[in-house]
Amino acid sequence: MPKVIVKFKESVQNEILLEKEIVTIGRNPGNDICIDNLAVSSFHAKIIKEGNHFIIEDLKSTNGSFV
Repeated sequence: MPKVIVKFKESVQNEILLEKEIVTIGRNPGNDICIDNLAVSSFHAKIIKEGNHFIIEDLKSTNGSFV
């Protein structure tokens, strides 16, 4: 099962399995992946599963999204 690993510097903060078709990321607690960091927008990005592929879409966040 694919997963997202949330790291701060070299420390792993969280690991999230990508079990849903759409996974949201942001500072707001309503997101699937909540990251408590001011560099992260309230609704920052989403990961969309398309077949066997995953696409990350920036949600017009202030700092952008980089893969």
